[in-house]
Amino acid sequence: MSNGTGGRALPIATSDETIIVADNDSMMRGLLRTALEQPGRTLLLCVDGMEAVELAEQTLASLVLLDLRMPRMDGIEACQQIRELPRYRSVPIVILTVFDGDVVKRRALRAGATSFLAKPFSRADLLRAVNPLIAAYKRKVELERY
Repeated sequence: MSNGTGGRALPIATSDETIIVADNDSMMRGLLRTALEQPGRTLLLCVDGMEAVELAEQTLASLVLLDLRMPRMDGIEACQQIRELPRYRSVPIVILTVFDGDVVKRRALRAGATSFLAKPFSRADLLRAVNPLIAAYKRKVELERY
């Protein structure tokens, strides 16, 4: 697995907030990393759905971002496999796609996607889409502790 910076091994999440990002385009992974990086947040970057599933099995994320079209395993199949993991039943999963059709959206929703974000998108669009999902998930986890 690579983190988009020369193939170094990925860290296991140790922060308060972890995001799994799967996209086979290294430029897009870099843009997502730049947009999402902040103190207290760990970004786990990978190149396909199979790696995203492996990361989900190893750590609990606050959000999963999956490109729709990737080699080895696409975003919809990865979404479905991640949703089958008991601890990922309520974690938000966002599908990133250049395809904005209803057929793709229905397939992704059936697989367990929470939301979609059409490419290309701005940093502001990305943050408007993901920050409320992360906040809602963290509130849910906090409430479940009591």
